[in-house]
Amino acid sequence: MYERVGSDTDAAEFDTLYCAGISVRRDGNPSFMHNKVVIVDQRYVITGSLNYSTSAEESNDENVIMLDNPEIARLYLQEFDQIWSQSTDPEPGSVVCQ
Repeated sequence: MYERVGSDTDAAEFDTLYCAGISVRRDGNPSFMHNKVVIVDQRYVITGSLNYSTSAEESNDENVIMLDNPEIARLYLQEFDQIWSQSTDPEPGSVVCQ
């Protein structure tokens, strides 16, 4: 899921993911979404301040934590599902696949 602002930049890779068949959507919440979370196998949660970009990795002081806790993963998934339900699919013609 992408924040609306910036999701159309080359760095965002929104179009690349969409064209590869990955389900991506734009956040529909009026507030700025700043979460960085990866949930794996409904068990692991990877979260922190890290933006998943080369510049953030090489130039910023960031933190990341990986938790092995199915209950915490469930809570994060619950929040994700709520945000996902408010998000929108790309508008027809807004993504160009090459």
